[in-house]
This record gives sequence, structure tokens and C-alpha cells, in this order.
Amino acid sequence: MKMQPECMLCLYNQSLRVTKVLECGRDCAESIMHEAARVISCVDMDATPPEAAALLYPAIAEVAGVSDIYAAKKVESTDRAMKIAPLMRERIEESANPVEAAIKVSVAGNVLDFATEKIYDFEEECEKIFESDFSVYHGKEILKRLENAKRVLIIGDNSAEHIFDALLAERISIDYPETKISYAVRGRAIINDVTMAEATGTWLESYCEIVDSGVDTPGFLYERATEEMRELFDEADLILSKGMGNFECMDTMADERLFFLFKIKCPVVARRTGYAEGSLMVLCSDSLAV
Repeated sequence: MKMQPECMLCLYNQSLRVTKVLECGRDCAESIMHEAARVISCVDMDATPPEAAALLYPAIAEVAGVSDIYAAKKVESTDRAMKIAPLMRERIEESANPVEAAIKVSVAGNVLDFATEKIYDFEEECEKIFESDFSVYHGKEILKRLENAKRVLIIGDNSAEHIFDALLAERISIDYPETKISYAVRGRAIINDVTMAEATGTWLESYCEIVDSGVDTPGFLYERATEEMRELFDEADLILSKGMGNFECMDTMADERLFFLFKIKCPVVARRTGYAEGSLMVLCSDSLAV
């Protein structure tokens, strides 16, 4: 998905939010916003929004003198996710179809996103996810693929969201014990995306092989991935892609193995999919018009 004019404003507003997260003084905030304006003005509009973000955030971090802008926020949101995860597991176990329930829980976790304009209430989204209508729901196709899948690849998105992805991986491992699950994380800290630092040492490791994708953008770009990661992608029988950033990078792939699990949180993605902001999506990529 290519950059749109709204994306430029979104990136600039993200920069402003960074100044508030870092509690910058006026001089620091002014320097960050000037640098953001410079970087954004040079963005290639044929690039994807995550590619533009991958230029912007390191530039901001250098001005601010920090390496991981959202480090504290990632810890805070993960703690929140860990507190509610046991209740979500109970709801999954009580469901008539636990794997489908786990898919929905995984989508609920996608609200933990610091790059979007609208901030959703995490606990509220989790509470209502089981009764919510999905604008697109190709979960039945996922279940069909799981019947014969030897390798499943989950491409992670945000920190804390990975706790809910762990519930999905756990359920798949229970119902399909012969299936090997790999979980891909970002190659470096960017926005609040999950990296090896957040994923390792959690119970995600009990159900998945955690893989550093090598990708430095807040969305999975095949050409930026390590050779190991590309092999995993090529060999997977089922690929579950989490979040809008991954969607923005892979929306033209039209691969029947690839499913997008996310909440629409911006007008550009809403236009691309044809569904309203706030829509919940479990979408097979080969159903999208290229």
C-alpha cells in the first residue's frame, strides 16, 4: 500500500505524540518537530507507510538521544495484557470453538498501537470481542488450513499484543499438536512493535519458535527480511499476519496462505479495504483486489 497525503500528516502527528511520551522540554520538542518535517518532506510517496516510519523514528530517536522511544510504554502495556490474559484464556477454553475464540482474542490485542490517531480502550475491546461482529471473517478458512498445516507462521505486530498472540499459539498447539509454530518479531525497536527483547522470556516461547525477522520497518517487508525469515515465509502452510503495518506492506501479495488479523484504525486502510474505521478483520489476502 503506497503512501497517501494523509499518511504525511499522520507521521507528523506521531512525532508530536513522541514529544509528549518523552516529556520533552520546548527546545527538544521543537528540534524533534523540525527534524520530523524535514524527513517527512523527503519521503518517497511510492513507499509504504511503514517504510516512511522506518526513516522517521530513528531520526527522532537520534534528536531525542534515546534508542527505544516507547520502551517504558511497552513494559506498561505488556503488564496490562498479562493481567487480563488469564480471563481471556478462560473465555477461550469455554468457547464452543476454542481456536476461533483465540483468533478473536488475538485481533482484540491489535488495539495496543501507539502509531494511530485514535486510541482504543484495551480492556473494553477485550471484554466485547466475543460479541463483536467482524466486517470480514475468514476464520473458517484458517481452520481448514490448520487441518493439514505442518508449519504456521505468525508475524507479530505490537508489544503486549504478543501476549494475546501467545494465547492463539497455545490453542493451536493444543488442538493441532503436530503443527510447528514460528513467531516473527521486528529486527529492531521501532514504535511499540514487538522485538526479541519483548518476546523472549514470556510463555510465547512455550508454543512458538521466536524468530528475529531482521525487518527494520513497522510492517513486514519480505525483501528486508533475513534469509532464514524468507525461508520460513516461503515454507509456511499458513501465515497469520497481525496488525495494520503488516497489512500495509503485504496487501498486494494475493497469497491464499496469508491472512490479515487486525482492526482498521485509519482512513487510508479503510479505503484500501472498503470497510469503515473500527472494523475488525480476519481477511485472506487473495480476496483483496490488487
